[in-house]
Amino acid sequence: MTINVQVPSMDPMPLPGPVWLMTGLLLLVFTLHVLAMNAALGGGMWTLWNYVRGKKPEHPNSRRLAEELAKMLPIFLAYTITLGVAALLFVQVLYGRFLYSSSILIGGYWIMVIPLVMLAYYGYYYVSYTAVRGKSRTGLVAALSVLCLLAIGFIFSNNMTLMLRPEVWLKMYRAHPNGFNLNLHDWELWPRYLHMMIGAVAVASALLAHLGMLKLKKDPEYGAWLVRRAAAVFAITTGIQFLDGLWLLLAVPRDVAMVFLRDPVAGTVFGLALMAVIAAVMLMVLGSMAEQPNSLVYAGVAMVVVTVFLMTGMRHLLRQAYLAPYLDPGAVVVKPQTSAIVIFFVLFVGGLATVAVMLWKLAKYRKMQGAAGAGEMTI
Repeated sequence: MTINVQVPSMDPMPLPGPVWLMTGLLLLVFTLHVLAMNAALGGGMWTLWNYVRGKKPEHPNSRRLAEELAKMLPIFLAYTITLGVAALLFVQVLYGRFLYSSSILIGGYWIMVIPLVMLAYYGYYYVSYTAVRGKSRTGLVAALSVLCLLAIGFIFSNNMTLMLRPEVWLKMYRAHPNGFNLNLHDWELWPRYLHMMIGAVAVASALLAHLGMLKLKKDPEYGAWLVRRAAAVFAITTGIQFLDGLWLLLAVPRDVAMVFLRDPVAGTVFGLALMAVIAAVMLMVLGSMAEQPNSLVYAGVAMVVVTVFLMTGMRHLLRQAYLAPYLDPGAVVVKPQTSAIVIFFVLFVGGLATVAVMLWKLAKYRKMQGAAGAGEMTI
């Protein structure tokens, strides 16, 4: 079905690979980006809360957690940016004429993403170096960095929802051709934005539960405290996110939302995502409530990763349903660039391996530092 709405013509340049391959790579790198983004934003919120709470002597665990998380924040944000660029490039390859149009309409705000990222990045580095000193300014800088990331998320939510609404582009441009537009008229904007931001706290909490499990052997009291605290926050925020998800489904136009009932693939992905999130909450809660947190927590964290991937798939299927009237899959020209694709995969796998080695060496270095510190205290 086609409708009489003007959209830019298709890019005359052919795709460098089949659509299914570009789509698969988009889902993969976007899932990794979301996990890193959740760690950066949700981790920043955890750091800020525990830094403020840890100023009181009766909360030593909070102070310790804030100091440990502060050192990780710049790393999380670096992965967020790198993987986000990759995801954005694949979106541009598949939906460039839609993304470019919406980016121009909100260009005045879209360009602000760069200085906001730089400011948040600098703030996280400042926090990582000063958290141990307990300065009041550190908390303010952490709050500023978190606010910058929240603003970036709001700008992205505006762009990603506006690219799905070609029918409003011309009217919006005529009203404000200066690029200072926001997609505030769209009922889907707020629940979608909140779904991502609340999800950041939930996923970061799951990752912290995993961290707590790793610390159980050396420090059972602190590890158990962290696992139970993180699991509780994960369960609460996931429940809130579930309610927000219902709001989001109600905000989506009925003919678009029906894709999850009409299309067997979309319906299957939706059902699996629902079961995965329920399993994640049950496993996390049961594992953390045991007398000593057990391996069920690890299983819960694994289900969180599965849930994020399935949610990414739902997001993609919803985007396809929105743009179906304007897209003709049969008209897409593909001219495979095999050598470039092979080089990409080699570099991609090599990059992941390099990151894994770096993280292993970092963990080993911190382990040695901890052992040396314990030795000095013993002496």
